[in-house]
Amino acid sequence: MTKTASDKPMRRPTGATPYAAIWFTLGGAGLGYLCVAFFAPHLLPDFSGGRLSERASETQVLQVSADVEYLKSSLTKLQADVESVKSDVSAQATQTLQLGSQLAALDEKVHAAPTQTSALVQSSPPPTPDVPDFASGATQAHVEDAPAAPPPTKVINASPQPAPQVGAPIVTGSVTKSTSADAISFGPAVVKPAPKPIGIQIATDASVDGLRITWSALAQTHPDQLGTLTAHYADLGTAANPNFGLIAGPIKSKADAKKICKELTAQSVSCKISDFKGAAL
Repeated sequence: MTKTASDKPMRRPTGATPYAAIWFTLGGAGLGYLCVAFFAPHLLPDFSGGRLSERASETQVLQVSADVEYLKSSLTKLQADVESVKSDVSAQATQTLQLGSQLAALDEKVHAAPTQTSALVQSSPPPTPDVPDFASGATQAHVEDAPAAPPPTKVINASPQPAPQVGAPIVTGSVTKSTSADAISFGPAVVKPAPKPIGIQIATDASVDGLRITWSALAQTHPDQLGTLTAHYADLGTAANPNFGLIAGPIKSKADAKKICKELTAQSVSCKISDFKGAAL
């Protein structure tokens, strides 16, 4: 029994269909794109358009603006620092000029003071003691032995006398001498020397100029103790070893001098009580 043609199995065509070829082509293109994107991404075109470049340019502009603002603030701060340095330099220059003028004035005073002091010492006469003046070489014993002035007389009248008449004799009352109690006697003259003024010795130096500088510094540093005092210098050394002492005074009493010395010693200043002697500094 034979089969009909419709009963025979149909064979599929062995050749590639167009549909399979299209998919094969698309798959190869995708695989190639992935390989290029992985190994050489710079070869791929920019599909994002100009948006990314615009955003990048805006970001760069903002960053540049921020940098410019930072530079402006830095320049402003630098200018302020320069102005401050200029003001400091000008103030320092002014102070230097003032110090220079003060030093020049002090130098002039230092050079002029010895001449004034020597002229003052030469012009001032030596002090004379307060001694009573005995004229014509008379001594104190002669004055004591000289007769005192006659005491006044007293007139004692027993009764009031009538007015004298013309040609009548003049009648006087009795005249008696006063008692010895009415006589004035002078004792021997006593000369009391004036008490020496008190001072404090606060420094020594080999030159008078050094004492002037020391006194200027001490008077400015300790105005409460030395502000009202005057400075003298006294020669304490010899010709081979000159030494001068700085003496401040006058001070009313030794108690005040001890108090001032105690305060100066507490502030590391040497001090001892002395006579206020020497010449003006």
